[in-house]
Amino acid sequence: MTQPPPIDGHTPGTGGAEPQGGPTPNPAPVHPDVPVQHPQYAPYPEQTPHPAPVPPQGQTPYPQQQSAPAVAPQWAWAQQQPQFVEVETEPLEYHRLYRGAPRYAWWKPLVVLVLAASIYFAMNIAYSLALMPVLLAFDPDYVNDALFMQIAPILDTQHPLSILLNLGTVALMIPAVLLAMLALGIRPVGRVWSVAGRIRWGLLWRTTAAAVLAVIVMNGVGILFGMAMESVAASPATEPLAAEAPEFNGTAALISFILVLLLVPFQAAAEEVVFRGLFLQVLGSWMRSPWLAIGLSTFAFAAMHIYDIWGLVAVGLMGLTAAWLTWKTGGLEAAIAIHVINNIAAFGFMAAGLSGSTGQVESSGGIESVVGEIAGLALFVWLVVRIFTKHGYGRERIDRVWRAAPLASGGAGAA
Repeated sequence: MTQPPPIDGHTPGTGGAEPQGGPTPNPAPVHPDVPVQHPQYAPYPEQTPHPAPVPPQGQTPYPQQQSAPAVAPQWAWAQQQPQFVEVETEPLEYHRLYRGAPRYAWWKPLVVLVLAASIYFAMNIAYSLALMPVLLAFDPDYVNDALFMQIAPILDTQHPLSILLNLGTVALMIPAVLLAMLALGIRPVGRVWSVAGRIRWGLLWRTTAAAVLAVIVMNGVGILFGMAMESVAASPATEPLAAEAPEFNGTAALISFILVLLLVPFQAAAEEVVFRGLFLQVLGSWMRSPWLAIGLSTFAFAAMHIYDIWGLVAVGLMGLTAAWLTWKTGGLEAAIAIHVINNIAAFGFMAAGLSGSTGQVESSGGIESVVGEIAGLALFVWLVVRIFTKHGYGRERIDRVWRAAPLASGGAGAA
């Protein structure tokens, strides 16, 4: 009987002896319909291999003959990018308006705050250096005294250029904040003024009239309360010593008051943009309640002033009232109005020499100033709320923002 040819490298009857040249690896499993390819007859690498066998009709390809699907490289630019859709925000109060920016991100308000401070300091240095030749030419005594700390007040109405220097540098806060908002895409930048995205001039003029009445009451009550305290504390056996009248230049006082009228609206508005605008909106973008933002902005505003304890309390009351009215009315108009009128009155007393000094000093009055502040601010709040309610101004805003939509299923080709 004829024996089958060897297929595994062994010859029958040899006892399993390996052929010369070493063992031959085991061949792959043989399918009954696939011709056997002996390893020693496999084609050379440079030769074209035999075509893959075709499976019988109705059968799936053999597993060893299936090829893996080609996978295209997933480059970053070829991957599906998140889609953004435009949606409406919830009604946003003034302190939450940053969340209505088209592409709001949690970190943007913080960067706006840092960038605004950086821009302001750069503009402040440039403005001071530009004004320095004018100061040296027209008021070298003031520059000399200010540099060597020989006079207490940095701002003195007997030195009109000091008004231009100090109030002008504060006014630079406005462009610094607006430029920072533009750089970070917090648009429209008018949201810093009010929920309307602009200054509501009608509300500003009406609250300015209310501020005039409030400041008159504020100073009147303070003066009357101070006189009453002096009359009670005065002793009939003592007479007040006559104070030496300081040297007074009427022309300088008049020029200073004109500069006050021109610059105080910008100076006061700038402080409101920073302390009741930027601070409130940065903190409000992270928290829904306005009270922490109101409290922190009030503390920062008071700390910026160098006064005695009674002066700091009075300034703190002013800042607290302005912050609450900003939130209540949805804008800075009422805060700007009371700030402008109060500062014009204060600088007017300085220019006339009626406040005991022609410059800004650490002392700003005693308890009488606080009592007058409380009376005047209480009247102002009552008038503003009546004006706001009567004329129906809004205090919320709905914006359209871009938000990431869920990726559609189906891969990169999905619509």
